Amino acid sequence: MNRLLVLVIALGALCHPFARALAQDAPACSRLQRENLVPCVLTASLAVRSEAEEWEAARGRETVSSTILPSNPVLSFSGARRTNDSTSANNWYITLEQELEIAGQRGARRDAAAASRKAQSQRVVLSRRKAAEQAWLAFFDVLAAAEERRLALRLSEIAERVSAVARARAERGLGAPVEADVAAATAVAALTAQMAAERRSRQNEAVLASMLGFDPSTTQLTIEGDLQPLDGVSDALARYSPASLAERPEVLAANAEARAQERRADAFRRNRIPSPTLSLFAQNDGFNERVFGAGIRLPIPLPGNVGQTYRGEIAEAEALTRKARTDREQVEREIRLEVARAADTFESAQRTVDLFSNEQLARAQESLESLTSEVEAGRLAVRDAIVSQQVLVELLSAHVAARKQWCVASVELAHALGLDLEGSAQ
Repeated sequence: MNRLLVLVIALGALCHPFARALAQDAPACSRLQRENLVPCVLTASLAVRSEAEEWEAARGRETVSSTILPSNPVLSFSGARRTNDSTSANNWYITLEQELEIAGQRGARRDAAAASRKAQSQRVVLSRRKAAEQAWLAFFDVLAAAEERRLALRLSEIAERVSAVARARAERGLGAPVEADVAAATAVAALTAQMAAERRSRQNEAVLASMLGFDPSTTQLTIEGDLQPLDGVSDALARYSPASLAERPEVLAANAEARAQERRADAFRRNRIPSPTLSLFAQNDGFNERVFGAGIRLPIPLPGNVGQTYRGEIAEAEALTRKARTDREQVEREIRLEVARAADTFESAQRTVDLFSNEQLARAQESLESLTSEVEAGRLAVRDAIVSQQVLVELLSAHVAARKQWCVASVELAHALGLDLEGSAQ
């Protein structure tokens, strides 16, 4: 007993550093970065979990189809008492029966179940890719909203300072009162825009928190990152070939589903062949007469709608086979169209971002900051300052919107090309 206790303590001491290392390596999902975004979302995704559970169910159906015997053996026992005027005897009857499939039904069912499980495994891959795509889109929405919020805050502060300067100049008789009124209205509009930006930021963070399985009303997320598109998308587009459609999970799932329906139809055709039931029996009959023997039972196929011909089941399975192949063609069309659209959107967004030079953006920010001093020095009229402020803010806002669209387009193109979005941070 003492040796066992010492062994348990030693194992605990060895496992403790390992467990602590695992705890340190586990992603802290309340602090999101590019590296842990998708793992956190996939861990909490109910859609991915649902598809994985459906895969477990498909594996269970495959296990059922692999049984050798179509049914369990049946053991029957009955007893009776036989009497006449002079004597009596106890009779008993024991029968052992087993149904056998001789037309290969088991192999057809097993192939159908295996194909269904393969199709479901591809649906699991699709659910993971869809969840990863949604994670990246929500992540970029939050980052863009944060930049819009910071820009709206700066605009509100600058508009308030310009309004204060315009009001002071009007009070000293250096400016028209109407200019002070316009500046005050502009400050109110800027404050309203700031509040709207803060609301959008909170809502986007709530969406991301919900995707992580947190309570959006109580969870505060720390999100780190910048508005940069996914890496490797341009190279993947240059390497893309229509021949790669055959390896897409959507196409593989449709092919597997067609195979499953084909094998189901084949299994129903084989079920038309009667399955014999073999029996062994022993009985004590008559007046203690022992009888041993064997027998065979065969179902009698009946034509038309009188008996079970599996005609409807076969027609259904064949129709579902054709439907699966049609769905595959539809999926291939949609993928080709999605790639074309996503590629055009990505390239257009990239060209839009290139229109904004770093020097131009830096001058716009400097000009915004200097508006108040220019108005105070009398080198810029209040109305001109308001117009300049609006133009400069629209430029900076357009830059944020263009970068967001570029990031979103990179995610959509990566998804259209079938890239692994789970590793797109590297």
